[in-house]
Amino acid sequence: VLRRGTRRRPRHWPVPHRKDPAGCVRMSNSQCAPRMIDLRLAPAATATWAATWWATGHPAQWSLICGSALAALACAASYARSHRDRKAPRHALTPPRSARLGLALLLACIACALAVGSSARRHYDADPARRDSGLIHARVVLQSDPAPASSGFSSTRSARTRIDAVWVGEEWLSSNATALVRAPGWQDAARGDVYEVWGSLDATFAADAPSVGTIRVRRAQLVERPGGLSAWMRSTHQAFARACAPLPRDARSLVPGMAIGDDRAMPQDLAQAMKTTSLTHLTAVSGSHIVIILATVTLVIPPRKPLRLGATILVLGTILILVGPDPSVVRSVSVAAVAALGLILGRDGQSIAALCAVVIATLLIDPWSSRSYGFALSALAALAVVGPSAALVRRCRRRIRGDTRVGKALRRLVEMVCVPAFAELATAPLIVSLSGNVPVWGIVANVIAEPAVPVATVAGLAGALISPLSIRGASACAAVASWATAWIAGAARMCASLPGNGVHVPGGYSTVLGVYACCGGGWIAWRAWKRWGASILGVDGP
Repeated sequence: VLRRGTRRRPRHWPVPHRKDPAGCVRMSNSQCAPRMIDLRLAPAATATWAATWWATGHPAQWSLICGSALAALACAASYARSHRDRKAPRHALTPPRSARLGLALLLACIACALAVGSSARRHYDADPARRDSGLIHARVVLQSDPAPASSGFSSTRSARTRIDAVWVGEEWLSSNATALVRAPGWQDAARGDVYEVWGSLDATFAADAPSVGTIRVRRAQLVERPGGLSAWMRSTHQAFARACAPLPRDARSLVPGMAIGDDRAMPQDLAQAMKTTSLTHLTAVSGSHIVIILATVTLVIPPRKPLRLGATILVLGTILILVGPDPSVVRSVSVAAVAALGLILGRDGQSIAALCAVVIATLLIDPWSSRSYGFALSALAALAVVGPSAALVRRCRRRIRGDTRVGKALRRLVEMVCVPAFAELATAPLIVSLSGNVPVWGIVANVIAEPAVPVATVAGLAGALISPLSIRGASACAAVASWATAWIAGAARMCASLPGNGVHVPGGYSTVLGVYACCGGGWIAWRAWKRWGASILGVDGP
């Protein structure tokens, strides 16, 4: 099973295409040699996240922002001045004085993060909608489709909204805050609708910035319903809901959830089981869903760059419109777009560098994303998938032969286990801090559910896209997806019923930082042993 002759070679040695004594064709350098991982943007992304998080809670003084900007300009000027007279580097991978450029980029990101974060916090503090609890008259824009109450016995529906204006005195004052709005009815409301509401503001519930609290509506009036792409999105959601109506109880929520992220009709027991087993990411369109969809497009579209480039842009734009511009969805679509563009153009870029660039851009555009648990979970899961998981898959492909049935089975087993395992380990501290429960069987549940995810995703999305044209065809696609979602629901309930799921641990920032610090210390110790431990003790390295 193991590949013969896998002794590590220097990276610059060519590996010819020839067969070894076992009859296994050795791969070329591009397929077998370890890849260089570009981590130069990782410090800038981490510093941007930390600076934005701090500035949105404590606005920075302009002197600190200007000082960081001036220091960045000084480092960049020093690098540019020395760059003109530099000699040829002794090695192409280690250019001289590159630390100055890295420090300039780091300081520039910190200055921009402090500026946008402080500005967002000051605007939030001065927002006319931010007040004590009391009566309120506002004009709001729905950011999500209204969801029914979890109990199922109330006609009240709730939705995240952006407050467009507040009526104060005798005039409308513009606002940019958000709020959780609970209103009776709202069966026909959808994301993008503009409503004028009268009710009371509760500034103590769901009031974490940038939200001002919860608005309990007594009367609501539709002001505007957008057309164009928003109208197409609304009609698609409604048509697909009608197509999924004849499905079984679990499938009525899981099929739309895995296709377009609409999990509002999920039963309470299934939602709790998926939360216990860390399967809730399946109903939030994430990077794994987009990878599955793009892989399907690659199999269908002929191998021509213009066709595949156009199809990729069309598919990603359609997903963004159907699901909505949530921060996690924007992050997934952006990273997938960068990676797909590199593959189509024949330039296999670094996925970690692309992820860091997208994180920096997202935080500078929307600084409140730094305080979003959803964005943090999405970014950490993506980092685990494109980082250690991809490295382990490449290592197994080098060490395990692929020309035997056993070798192919082992490769497939590693690919099935390592992706959910690393994603679960990367996000476990945040999940524990949110719920206080340890998802003991989370990795097992993800591995069991993984074979059904591509079928449910592709069939569900196909049904959603054709639902405005043919309800009968959409119902057929939804029925196919329901077979896969039945497997996923069964895996969630089975793993949730296993012993050990009720383990409680203290949450909070101390637990999160402690777990990540232990993981970082273990990784540093392993790298140090791999580099220096074997030579010091006089034994063979790992």
